[in-house]
Amino acid sequence: MEVKINSLTDQEMELRLEGITPAMANSLRRAILREVPVMAVDELEVKLNDSALHDEILAHRMAMVPLKTPLRGYVLPEECKCGEGRCPRCTVTLSLQKEGPCLVVSGDLLSSDENVVPVSDSIPIVKLERGQKLELIALARLGLGKQHAKWQPGLAFYKYMPLVRVNQKECDGCEDCVQACPPKILALSGGKVVVTDVLKCIMCRMCEKVCKRGAIRVSFDDSRFIFRVETNGSLRPEQLFLQAVKVLAEKCGEFEKLVEKL
Repeated sequence: MEVKINSLTDQEMELRLEGITPAMANSLRRAILREVPVMAVDELEVKLNDSALHDEILAHRMAMVPLKTPLRGYVLPEECKCGEGRCPRCTVTLSLQKEGPCLVVSGDLLSSDENVVPVSDSIPIVKLERGQKLELIALARLGLGKQHAKWQPGLAFYKYMPLVRVNQKECDGCEDCVQACPPKILALSGGKVVVTDVLKCIMCRMCEKVCKRGAIRVSFDDSRFIFRVETNGSLRPEQLFLQAVKVLAEKCGEFEKLVEKL
């Protein structure tokens, strides 16, 4: 498999994957969604809640606050030797104590580990009116997206590499396809239509439909993919992708061992 990075930011990444099958691309997508462990609030101990929201709603809101996740230092609760899921190896404590009037936000949470904190400080949790108080302790643990959406670290999706071919002998430069193309990847050069950026093609085939001479054809290469990763901030997109590759490699190794036992 050959990997090329088209673009990379703190939360998004676009790759070109070559030399793989659709099944492999989909396995990477599913591993990103379901198999990469990240931190999320898993348990809430409410000591005082005068707000308008029930404890259960607060627990739900807290669980959906994405938390930054270090790649090392923590284990899944089921793999921890403590057996209770409350020791420093598998659990991070987030405490909160506020009195209204105020808007309680994710930045008000105080973490026992400076590396495990909310991705954003401005996520609203609940509004407290004058005299209302809120005091709680949240326990964050590693988990997998296949267990609950709160442990889903981001999104991943892909499409086949588009192929747009222009028959220059048939093209008369009428510009109908240039005007009809939604992503505007076609242009007129020297009286002929050329493709300026095939990666932006959405394969809608509008150019084919309006070309009366049949000079343009849109297809795809099912061995090359444009792969996008969008993270909620718990991990960087490149970390998320590499962790998914690591998970798949471990699963393949485990499968190989099981086959050898047959």
